[in-house]
Amino acid sequence: MALKIIGAGIAGLLAANMLRRYDPVVVEAKEKLPNNHSAVLRFRSRVVADTLGIDFRKVSVIKATLPHKNPVADALSYSYKNTGVFRSDRSITDSVSYAERYVAPPDLLSRMAEGVDVRYGQEYSFDDADRVISTIPMPNLMAALDYAPYREGRIDFGWVGGVNVRARIVDCDAYVSVYVPDPSFPFSRVSVTGDELIVEMPNQGLAGVDPHHTANAAAHLILGIRPYMVEDVKVYEQPYAKIVPIDEDERREFMFWASTIRRRSFSLGRFATWRPSLLADDLVKDVKVIERLMNSRSSGYDAEKLEREAGR
Repeated sequence: MALKIIGAGIAGLLAANMLRRYDPVVVEAKEKLPNNHSAVLRFRSRVVADTLGIDFRKVSVIKATLPHKNPVADALSYSYKNTGVFRSDRSITDSVSYAERYVAPPDLLSRMAEGVDVRYGQEYSFDDADRVISTIPMPNLMAALDYAPYREGRIDFGWVGGVNVRARIVDCDAYVSVYVPDPSFPFSRVSVTGDELIVEMPNQGLAGVDPHHTANAAAHLILGIRPYMVEDVKVYEQPYAKIVPIDEDERREFMFWASTIRRRSFSLGRFATWRPSLLADDLVKDVKVIERLMNSRSSGYDAEKLEREAGR
């Protein structure tokens, strides 16, 4: 049985590289490799680099929060700015922290696509009998598979779109992130990766954003960098900038149903598995779990147990 991978982003291409012995075909709806990572992409470990055999740069990152009121109010404000819901589980603190991270080369996606059979400009029909690894958002997969609880409106997904503005900073080689809970600022996080400025703006649309003003304001007001040092400004739309968790039992039940009862559709990636806190580093483990499930001769109960033990 053929193996199809839906989506040629980092998750899909990582799976294609790790599962080359199955001669996978990657189906990509766009006419070229997608640019799905206009937000900050830093890895917490070397696991992806070692798996791919591609050298990542090890850097030291400074992370801080721009104080607004107090730590609790700031966490709630940051959550509301990002998701439209007041939650207390956002990754924000009231102190400065330092961490080691690994930064991929700018041509990572094209290098991952080398030697992979990618079919561009194609939509995949889930009526086929192939084994499928899907990286499309979970609501889209539920709709494609006609999952009854979703069709009947019993699962309520929450997410917000947004805009990311990217630019280059002259004479810069820094690695920082500043979280901005203050609602008077339109951006939620301002980061620098090398010489690249990344300004994340959830709950914003392209029509309401002046990218040059945004980049200059973020650089000057948040990072203390003069606007004349900001160049090459670009803006990217993010359909799924931030997602809100759904009921964990419902999430797992769908993945079990799709991958064992349907026995062909395995979800991979943050939006595909609907896990807001999923890191790119976690994808290596998830691909290994999917391979074990694809090759499992166990009963559905044992396959479900395998998924739960893996924390998927």
